[in-house]
Amino acid sequence: MRFARLTPTTREVLLAAGLAIALELELALSDHLWTPGRGLAALVIALPVAARMRHPLAALMGVLAGVVVMAALGNHGFTGPVIPAIAVLLALYAVGSRTRGTELALAACVSLGALFAAGLLAASDPGGSFAVALLITASGLVVGGALGVLRFESETFDERAAELVRERDEHARVAVADERRRIARELHDVIGHSISVMGVQAGAVRSVLREDQQRERDALLRVERTGREAVGEMRRLIGLLRPDQDGFGEPTPSLRRVEQLVSEMQTAGLAVRLSMRGDLERLSAGVDLAGYRILQEALTNALKHAAGASVEASVACTDDGLQIDVINDGNPTSRASSEHVGHGLLGMRERVALYGGELSTGPRDGGGFAVHARLPLEAP
Repeated sequence: MRFARLTPTTREVLLAAGLAIALELELALSDHLWTPGRGLAALVIALPVAARMRHPLAALMGVLAGVVVMAALGNHGFTGPVIPAIAVLLALYAVGSRTRGTELALAACVSLGALFAAGLLAASDPGGSFAVALLITASGLVVGGALGVLRFESETFDERAAELVRERDEHARVAVADERRRIARELHDVIGHSISVMGVQAGAVRSVLREDQQRERDALLRVERTGREAVGEMRRLIGLLRPDQDGFGEPTPSLRRVEQLVSEMQTAGLAVRLSMRGDLERLSAGVDLAGYRILQEALTNALKHAAGASVEASVACTDDGLQIDVINDGNPTSRASSEHVGHGLLGMRERVALYGGELSTGPRDGGGFAVHARLPLEAP
């Protein structure tokens, strides 16, 4: 098992155990330094390191107490074994990275005083003892404080990233709900209307049949009945797609009323010019609606990702089909549309594929972004 994969508590316990073993070996391999008292003092120095992250101040005091005891037993202080200094630095690092204010000041005073006392017990040079105590205390606290700031910033970034993920999920949920409402309205307005017309036409044909055409009359009656059942079933399914009743009183979007869409985009700040050619009355309801949505998505993308650019939009209905072109000049002050491919372009591709059409999108050689869509006059 790799050391990095262990839990933080397990790592700290292993670190404390390693320090204890290293200090006992260091004493044992030195000339006549190991004694039962010093061996016990070594455990007092090393073992508190296991709790330094959960209780940094208490762990530091435990380590310092062991250092003072070992110095009192005459081990020549920091001129002898070096493991005690490492244990003190580890404890000071934990205090510097996890405490602030009064606790940090208290830790600095306790560390400076204890290390100075240990130096005096092991040597007779007060100046040197104070310099060593000051160096070790300052080093441990400064390094710990610096890394503690980095850890705080990392946690802040993680929290912000998690918040952004939550906001993204919420936006996605709202977008899905809006799309469900729009799909429900389109089903209601386009497919429901077509099925109702089929039933009415079947009823009209049934009313002009001769008396001896009973079989044909029964077949048309079944068509009418099936149409009514289909409309009722579709309305029940629509109830699952929309959480409320909003939006069903509005007229069905249509290229015949596209000037209103362009006006709304201009009000929002998009410099767009529209040209229309051909007889839009030739379009079926589904193709008409798909064309409107494609134009709407293309203009919306230009508004979002090419703010300040000039946009040329054209809608042409010819014998070859319905053609829609939206071209922006890629104003240098705006972010290019090609840098962002979102749900709008994916939605356009799905609508074009549904009707067996063609779609091309991408940056232009002279700058800007272009969308070209072609739909057949009738769905295949």
